[in-house]
Amino acid sequence: MSPQDLESFVLSGLLNGGATPDAFDVIATTPEEAFSVGFYRRTFAEIKKQALADGLIDMMMVSEALGGNSLADIAELMRVPGTVANLGGYAKKMVKAWRGRQIEQLLQDGADAIRRASNQAQRDLAIETSITRLLDLTADSGNVQPVHIQDILPRYMDTIQKRLEGNAETRNILSGIEELDAETGGFNKQDLIVVAGRPGMGKTEFALKIVDGVTGTGGGALVFSLEMPQLQVAERSLAGAGGLSVTKLRNPIQMHDEDWGRLSSALSHMNERDVWIVDATDMTVEQIRAIAETHKRRYPRLAMIMVDYLGLIKKPRAERNDLAVAHISRSLKTMAMRLHTPVFALSQLSRAVDSRPAGSRRPVMSDLRDSGSIEQDADSILLLYRDEVYNPDSPAAGVAEVIIGKSRFSAAGKVIYQQFKNGHFMPIDQAVAQEKARMQSAAQQPPKQRERRYSTEKF
Repeated sequence: MSPQDLESFVLSGLLNGGATPDAFDVIATTPEEAFSVGFYRRTFAEIKKQALADGLIDMMMVSEALGGNSLADIAELMRVPGTVANLGGYAKKMVKAWRGRQIEQLLQDGADAIRRASNQAQRDLAIETSITRLLDLTADSGNVQPVHIQDILPRYMDTIQKRLEGNAETRNILSGIEELDAETGGFNKQDLIVVAGRPGMGKTEFALKIVDGVTGTGGGALVFSLEMPQLQVAERSLAGAGGLSVTKLRNPIQMHDEDWGRLSSALSHMNERDVWIVDATDMTVEQIRAIAETHKRRYPRLAMIMVDYLGLIKKPRAERNDLAVAHISRSLKTMAMRLHTPVFALSQLSRAVDSRPAGSRRPVMSDLRDSGSIEQDADSILLLYRDEVYNPDSPAAGVAEVIIGKSRFSAAGKVIYQQFKNGHFMPIDQAVAQEKARMQSAAQQPPKQRERRYSTEKF
C-alpha cells in the first residue's frame, strides 16, 4: 500500500464519517505535512479548519473553501474504499510512514553534512544538529501536534463572521433560560458545567429544563440517570412540559379536563424532542464515556450530556476519596472536550450548609463535596437555592435562585431568579424576584437594639 493510498483512505474516512470523536483525534495527532500530495494537504487543512471552528466536516463546504472547482476530486476521494471504522488506524500508519521518510531524509542530510565538513567543529555541529532533529521526530509526545496561533486566528475570525451572519453552527449551547443565557452567553461545546445544591433544591428538575431548552433548538440530549429509572425521568419531563405537578400524574384520577389537555400537549411536545436516557446504577466514569462516545458517533447532533449525579458514579480505587473524585471530574471534562459536547453534571452540597444560621445558607463553591477538583475542572458552577426549603413562610417562597458560582465568561456571584411552581422552574420578573429575596434577607437579620440615651442634665 503506497503512502498516497493511506492518505486517500484518511481523507475518505474524514469526509464520510464527519466530525466524530475519532475524527477530532486524527485532526489533533496528524500534521498537515504528513500528506505528500498537495491537493490532499490542502483538503486536510480545510477539514481541520472547519472541524475545529464549526464542529462539522462537509464536502460541499470543503470544496467551496478550496475554490469551488474541486468538487469532483473530493467526490472521488469519498468513493475510496477506506472505511470510517478504520480511520484512526489508517492515520497512524500514514503518520508512521511519513516519519519514516522524514528520518530517512534526515540521516541522508546528516551524512552529506558530515562529508562536506572541512574541520572537526563543523562535523560536530552537523552531528549535534542531526541528533536534535532525530530526537524531535522520535520523541513520544502522544502524537499531539501543537498548532501555531497564526493558524488559529483565521479560523476564529471566520467564526466571528458566521456569528454575525447568524450561523447556528457557531453559537454556544443555550440553556433556554433567557436571563442565564444573556449573562453567560451560553455554554461552549467543550464545557463541564456543574449544577449543585442540597437535596430538595430541584437539581434534576433544573437540569431537565436545560435539556428541554437545548433539544428545543434541534439538538439531542443524552441523560445518564444514576438515581431514577427511565419512567420517572420521562414522568418529570412530561410534567415540566405540561406545567403539571408530578403528584397529579401519579394520581390521574384527580386530573381534570384541563390537566388531560396539558398532558396531551406535553406528549406531543416531548415526542418532538431528541432525548435519550440511560438508567443504570453503579456505573464507572469509563462506562459513561464509552456509551457517550458510541452515541455521539451514531447521532452527531448530540448537543449535551447530563449526568445525574456525580456522587453516584462508581469511584475508582484510590488512596484517598478526593483523588477518586478528581479522576471522575477530570474524566467528565475530558469527555466534553473529546466529544465537543458540553457535560452537565449534578452534584450534592455538603451538610455544612444546613448547619449554618438562617440567612447564611446560600451555597458557595466551597460547599461542594471534595470541591477542589470539581472547582478546578468545571468551566461553570451553578448553585441552586430556595429559601422556602428551610422556611416555608419565607417572603421569597416560590422563588428559586440560580447562583453563578463560577463562570469563565461572566461575573461570578450573579444571581438569576426563577419561579418555582408545581415543582418546576419557570420564568419570573427579575426585579420582583430580587425584591422578594431582599425582603427575605431583611426578615432574617437580627433586630437592631434601640440605642439608649441618657440625659446629661443635673437633677
